[in-house]
Amino acid sequence: MKNTNVIPIQKIPSMLENDYQFVDLRDPYEYKKIHLTKFTNIPYEKFNLNQYHFSKKEPLILICYSGAKSKKLADDLCQQDYDAYSIEGGFYSILHQKT
Repeated sequence: MKNTNVIPIQKIPSMLENDYQFVDLRDPYEYKKIHLTKFTNIPYEKFNLNQYHFSKKEPLILICYSGAKSKKLADDLCQQDYDAYSIEGGFYSILHQKT
């Protein structure tokens, strides 16, 4: 997967068919209300590479509510040689997408 760092929401269904690493950065309350299959909840404030181990060989797909925190974290992780991506517009864009 070529890293442009931001993935449009339309690509989510095809990404879920792969064995990528998926992380939802929203708080547990929001995650419990609604979340995407395969996404593990690790709140942004608790995300710590020393505690959670992710492979640098597999894409790491991040989502937050607006896309801002996941984009920032994806940028930071890419600088550490992770293949990290943010879902464009975050969960907000999923909830408000026009069909």
